[in-house]
Amino acid sequence: MTIISNYHIHSEFCDGKNSMAEMVDSAAEKGLKSIGITSHAHIQGEERWTMDKGRIQEYFMEINRLKGLYGDRLEIYTGMEIDYLFDTGLNPVMAPYMDRLDFFIGSVHALGRTDDGNYWFVDDNWENMEKGIEKTYKGDIRKTVEDYYDYMSRMVRECKPDIAGHMDIIKKNNKDDRFFHEDAAWYKDAVEGFLDNAKKMETVIEINTGGLKRYGPECFYPSLWILKRIKEKNIRLTVNGDTHRKEEINYYYREVEELLRSLDYTEIYMLKKKEWVPYRF
Repeated sequence: MTIISNYHIHSEFCDGKNSMAEMVDSAAEKGLKSIGITSHAHIQGEERWTMDKGRIQEYFMEINRLKGLYGDRLEIYTGMEIDYLFDTGLNPVMAPYMDRLDFFIGSVHALGRTDDGNYWFVDDNWENMEKGIEKTYKGDIRKTVEDYYDYMSRMVRECKPDIAGHMDIIKKNNKDDRFFHEDAAWYKDAVEGFLDNAKKMETVIEINTGGLKRYGPECFYPSLWILKRIKEKNIRLTVNGDTHRKEEINYYYREVEELLRSLDYTEIYMLKKKEWVPYRF
């Protein structure tokens, strides 16, 4: 059997390029059986890529409409990608709506603020990331990375997200080891600390193929050595597309399946009636 799920799907409600209906139609056409819709929750000043908070009721209504339209043909789950922010914790804008979600992805993107008071993000371009590191950490990359994984660990402990989003996105701008070496002992210790917290909290970690499509092979999350450690620690794993275009709804899934088989994986986790259950592929 093949991988038939994707719980990381964006649409025009945030920075996706297609309507929610087009995303769902594409999932059905390509044989997926279980999906989750996950807009970026609103962040003040970041309306370019996060959802307008005035549209949240419309967002829930459209998901419910599509659930009714597809019925048993395609399981559709109401989700959200919610940032864990260094200064407020889980994005407080979502507090009134958490009970309306079937699941949520917790992600860390912001590690500080710029001179104008806005957040800077680890997945911005490398020049802006470098400026942020200088502003917040006085250029100390090790402290930056260790704080990133510490915030990820705090997030899974305090907020219990269903999925930890693109767990090593801190490497997005690290092509040719621009900022750090993944084989450094301190880096591996930071990753291991997060993995131990994810294991304890039964967090699902995603293989995220979206970065690979948009930015190249260095942005396949997580790195191969981390995937091996996830297997050794018996941590729950799922496969997601971080999809922003309808034609990429199951991008690189066949290759991921082959990779997982080569690492002796025989199952991933899927949602079934709002519960995470193992699925043999």
